[in-house]
Amino acid sequence: MREPLDEVAIRWGTDKSSLSHGYTAQYERYFADLPQSGSLLELGWGGHEDPDQGGASARMWRDWLPGWKITVVDNEEKTLDPKRDIGINFIHADQTDPTLAALGPYDVIIDDASHLSSLTILSFDRLWLALKPGGWYVVEDTHMAYHDFYYGDTEANADPDGVLADGRQTTMQFLKRLADEANFKGRDNWDLFPQQYALGYDVEEVHFHFNICFIKKRG
Repeated sequence: MREPLDEVAIRWGTDKSSLSHGYTAQYERYFADLPQSGSLLELGWGGHEDPDQGGASARMWRDWLPGWKITVVDNEEKTLDPKRDIGINFIHADQTDPTLAALGPYDVIIDDASHLSSLTILSFDRLWLALKPGGWYVVEDTHMAYHDFYYGDTEANADPDGVLADGRQTTMQFLKRLADEANFKGRDNWDLFPQQYALGYDVEEVHFHFNICFIKKRG
C-alpha cells in the first residue's frame, strides 16, 4: 500500500502539497489505481528562483511510484544531487521538443513548466500521441490562462470568453474544447457531432479542479 501522497509531498517540500496548491488530493484521487510499474514524464524541474527548491516534485513521484521510470524535462540545465535524486532521469530540453514523444510511451504526463498558453497547447499536441491508452495528461496552474497582467495578452486573457491578442485560444479554452472530444468516438460521421469538427484527440474524460486539469486518454 502506498504512503499518502501528501505526506511524501510535504516531506520533499513540493508546492503540490496541502501546504500550498493542494494538488496531491486530486492526484491521489485519479492515480490511486496506477500499476506498480510505468513511466511518468513531468515538464518542469522547478527552482528557477531558488535552485534549492528544484526537483521536489520529481522526488515525490520517485518515492510514491518506486517501480516507475520518472523523467523530468526543463529548459534550464540542472545539477542533480547524487543522493537525493537517485532514480530520476533529467533531460535538458524545451517542453515542446518533438523528440520527447519518441522517448515514450508514457503512462502519465504532467505539465508544470512555462504556464504559457502557446507552449502548453503545443506540448499537449506533440505529446498526446506518446501517452498510452488509458493514461493521464495533467495541466497544472491553469491560472495562467487568465493572468494577462503577468503573462501578457499574447498568452492570457482575464475574460474566460476572450481570445488572445492574435486570436489564438488560451490554455483554458483549449482544455474546455477537449471536453467535446469525449463525445466523439469516430464510429461514423455523426457520433454526437460531425467528424469534421473533431480535433483528433482520443479523449475519454476531462476533469477540472481549482487550478488543475486532468485529461484521460481513451483506452
